[in-house]
Amino acid sequence: MFATRLAECQDGASSIDRPIVFLVSTTGCARDIQRHMGSADYSYVFVLNALAPVLERLGTWRLIEGPESRLPYLAARAVAEGARPIHLAIQPPQSGYATPALPTVLFPFWEFPEVPDRDFGHDTRQNWLRMTQPLALALTACDFTADALRRAGVACPIEVVPVPLAPEPFETPDWNPDHIWTLNCRHLSWGGPIEPKPESSLAETLNPTSSVRRITPARVKHALRSRYRRYVRPWLSPGAIRALSKAQKTLLRLPETPFPLLPRTPLTLSGQVYTSIFNFSDRRKNAQDMLSAFLVAFRDRPDVTLVWKLATSPSREFYELNELRTLYQGLRLEHRCRFVVVTDYLTDDQMGDLLRATTYYVNTSRAEGACLPLQQALASGRPALAPSHTSMADYMDDAVGFVLESHPEPTFWPHDPDHRHETTWHRLVWSSVRDAFVQSAETVESDRAAYDAMASTARDRMAGYASRDVVAEKLRQALRHLDDVSSGADGWAALSPAG
Repeated sequence: MFATRLAECQDGASSIDRPIVFLVSTTGCARDIQRHMGSADYSYVFVLNALAPVLERLGTWRLIEGPESRLPYLAARAVAEGARPIHLAIQPPQSGYATPALPTVLFPFWEFPEVPDRDFGHDTRQNWLRMTQPLALALTACDFTADALRRAGVACPIEVVPVPLAPEPFETPDWNPDHIWTLNCRHLSWGGPIEPKPESSLAETLNPTSSVRRITPARVKHALRSRYRRYVRPWLSPGAIRALSKAQKTLLRLPETPFPLLPRTPLTLSGQVYTSIFNFSDRRKNAQDMLSAFLVAFRDRPDVTLVWKLATSPSREFYELNELRTLYQGLRLEHRCRFVVVTDYLTDDQMGDLLRATTYYVNTSRAEGACLPLQQALASGRPALAPSHTSMADYMDDAVGFVLESHPEPTFWPHDPDHRHETTWHRLVWSSVRDAFVQSAETVESDRAAYDAMASTARDRMAGYASRDVVAEKLRQALRHLDDVSSGADGWAALSPAG
């Protein structure tokens, strides 16, 4: 019905001559990213923020909440106003929505060679082949994801459009060993120079036997929710899920008990700094290999620092720091090198300052769908220590840093409640990580020309791969696939079941 109304709004002119209006849907994290940082699919918000200037070059855009009820009306209004509406869904296939009222372009991120092609219990939306059938176009940020979708048999056109990089990283000054940066932020530090302790004891904050570690209603709620999502929800019918959703506020009406956050204290970075930005709760990120290799490589170097900027939120910080403390103490490695963990939310300018203080960026992930922080670091002229698998294979090699050796091993999709080992990710060779730390330090200390060459190549490569100009042209070319489905007097009606 809506598709017919859309067709009736046409004035006979070709729709491809009309200005584009992108009606964008994405994950719920877009409403408050600071509160949702580190939660499932939070990174899609950063993709939208990066893509917005490119969308504005090709037309206009607006964020749509509740696309199931809003899209047809907004599409009809756009056509009546002389525009060409396109639904851009920046989210995973199982979370997206497609309507015959207008063409849907899906932009998912995926880091495994196989995609879900079956239901997860009663959850029929997890079958990506079913969910991609109504699509007019699929965009991916890398060749790896595009190849995975094609092998799976996704029928719609698939085009690679990297996430665009802002101009600011390319303007970052070259690394200077004399540069010093200080920021007042929530952080922990082990080794290196001794920092003044705040009035509240960090030992008490992170002590698992401390009173703040007691079982509280919030911890009970977190445990119940995680177990329900893994062991119960996949086997419920849609009707049962809806009924439980309506009752969940009553079932889980437990008082929230705030957990202590780290106090904000001055953090100063200087000398050789290795930086990594990631979600500590994401098992793909392989934090243990990075930390252990760094501590072994630089155990006698108090002038070398590893910074972990965690993608976390106030509601997650306490739990993740306790897990991190268990990891760190479990290694039982004495060291003089410095290990810093930043949990505070940093603005774009502060993130830029962190990259300026950085000598090398580090990634030890088992799988990546894009890795925006790594791309931003390379654009900033900071060589990397990273593997060249999954999405990183598009731009990571020994001309822009030190490639970490890795090999495929079986694993399961992160959201599969059965944990069936139906796909693979990459196991890193630990000695390769340690050696890369040692060699990278030797390079910047004894062969600055080689370091500068990697830095310059990294900037140039990312400019040619993901600058806004490059991405805008790639997106413009990709959208040509929609000309056949959204042009002419009955273009949108052709997408309806009766069209």
